[in-house]
Amino acid sequence: MEDKLKLSAGDTLVKEGHRSKGPMAETDIWTYSIINSKGEKVGSVEYTDHTSINGFNRTQSVEQRDIDGNIIIDVSW
Repeated sequence: MEDKLKLSAGDTLVKEGHRSKGPMAETDIWTYSIINSKGEKVGSVEYTDHTSINGFNRTQSVEQRDIDGNIIIDVSW
């Protein structure tokens, strides 16, 4: 997932939370804060990993936002 993000030098991801959704908890959602080298929050990331109940196909997606909530990256694979 990290290779899909646009991070500046010195930026790190800090896990904020995790939840599952769906009737069989087939979707996992992780949220992260992007922290710069000064310790300031400069953005957020939501990573979703979904496994289809029918066919067991897996879809992953990541959405990166800046501190103002503007979408920087929104990609699925």
